[in-house]
Amino acid sequence: MSTKLGDFNNVFHRIVIAAEHPHLSIPETESGRTRKQYHRLINRSLMVVSVGAAVAIVGLAAYRVYAARKNTSG
Repeated sequence: MSTKLGDFNNVFHRIVIAAEHPHLSIPETESGRTRKQYHRLINRSLMVVSVGAAVAIVGLAAYRVYAARKNTSG
């Protein structure tokens, strides 16, 4: 950043942004990057398992409704 051109508004704006979001100014380490990837993998895996379980439950409920209607109609 430079104030040679007299652009003090931009300097103050950047200072305020850095003060509001200090975590964005910390460089990421290799272990931090690895940890973030691990957490992302766990979260995605949990999402896939949750969606799979929901599909299985809906499928089982639909089959029970189908079987119950088949038994009462025939």
